[in-house]
Amino acid sequence: MPSSRWRRRRWRETSTESLPELAAAGQDVDARLALRQALAHLAPRQRAVIVLRYFDDLTESQTADLLGISVGTVKSQAHDALVRLRTLVPDLDADVIRSEP
Repeated sequence: MPSSRWRRRRWRETSTESLPELAAAGQDVDARLALRQALAHLAPRQRAVIVLRYFDDLTESQTADLLGISVGTVKSQAHDALVRLRTLVPDLDADVIRSEP
């Protein structure tokens, strides 16, 4: 009788001395959620520029090349997007933008 594919697959657990961290120290979950909601209110190009510049840590020229726009457009879109984010989330800390996963 052939064995079931569920029986053949073995799941193994590995014991560790300490549990993994659930959230990085100093990160405010509420602020991160507010930032995500605020990002949804940006124009698509502004959101793309912010994500590429601050979350993916690309340079202005790398962002411009990837989006097919000029470096000046990247700068102006980033500026406008940050002004809008500060309006939507007034107590937004700059560190939250850099630490978002």
